[in-house]
Amino acid sequence: MPTALLDWFRSFFPDVQAAHPREWLRALCGASLGVALVLSLGSWLFGMPVALLVIAPAGASAVVLFCAPSSTFSQPWSVLAGSVLATLVGEALGHSGLAPVLAAVLAIALTLLGQFWLRCLHPPGGALVLVASISSAQAQQVGFELTYTVMFNSLLLIALALLYNNLTGHTYPRAWPGRKHPHQTADPSPAERNSPSQDDIERALDEFGSYVDVTREDLARLIRQTEKHALRRSMGEVLAAEIMSRDVLHGTPDTFIEQAWRQLKEHRLRAMPVVEEGSGRLLGIVTLVDLLKHFQPRQGRLSFGQLRYLRGTKLRSVMTTPAIAAREDTHMVELVSMLCDDGLHCLPVTDAEGRLVGMLTQTDLIAALYRNWLQGAVIPD
Repeated sequence: MPTALLDWFRSFFPDVQAAHPREWLRALCGASLGVALVLSLGSWLFGMPVALLVIAPAGASAVVLFCAPSSTFSQPWSVLAGSVLATLVGEALGHSGLAPVLAAVLAIALTLLGQFWLRCLHPPGGALVLVASISSAQAQQVGFELTYTVMFNSLLLIALALLYNNLTGHTYPRAWPGRKHPHQTADPSPAERNSPSQDDIERALDEFGSYVDVTREDLARLIRQTEKHALRRSMGEVLAAEIMSRDVLHGTPDTFIEQAWRQLKEHRLRAMPVVEEGSGRLLGIVTLVDLLKHFQPRQGRLSFGQLRYLRGTKLRSVMTTPAIAAREDTHMVELVSMLCDDGLHCLPVTDAEGRLVGMLTQTDLIAALYRNWLQGAVIPD
């Protein structure tokens, strides 16, 4: 059999599942719970006959919401607006007296057109519009009460998805795209400057042709994640413990800000981690900016004698807590992202128990990247 024909036949079969069996259990429990709540509460409020009319589309919505919570089809606006729109279109056509085939064609076409226009594409809406328009005479007798039932089902499933998905480790709804630069400027973040641009992604999607169930922002994030994993593989295991500074100047919550200022100035540092006395557990961090907030300039100069609230002021009242920190086993690729994209100049490093074991600065990272580049560079004879 020719290879091209064999590959064509293979395309009919599913690809390897990427989801872990634990994810299967999470999804089926959520969807089952959703259908149980919709049917039981819907029958109580609207009666069992009406609840049974729309339980099949509600089951399809539950599958989408709990199996693919990051999908554009699963977002609250898509579920609610897409379902209600389909029901209204179906009810209108159901009372039009058109032949069933014509009514079905118009129902699907108008529903898809409206969902595309309103950006609320939700596949179960295709079932809802047919239920409301041509499925049975009972749907016509119920009238616009069907819309209230569908709206209630949609809101109930969205509420359950908000609770269940977030409790089981899946952010829902999807975070709003458009992350701002940490320094509040118009420039994109460092990672975005060296990744495919929005124009590149737009062109790729245009060339792909068909509808893709992923937003441009999610696709860009997926590309950046792929680049990070590829870079990590090429660099090898370079961890924070190998490149951090271990002799770390630190304070405790009871350290006076005068002492902290003098130590930072003497050692030419920008930040001081604050640890719990005795255990060494990281509690927070104090930067020069935090300390300078307590200065009052006099005649164009900063005098430590003008420090406000100096008497009795300790680091516990000015430190930032909790501090953003890295673990000893954090890979250098992740460190690049934390220091660059989050706008940090330094990063405390902790062990598995949260104790401070080192400090990593942008200088340490640059030196490590340079050393890694030298090791991979081809030196001519």
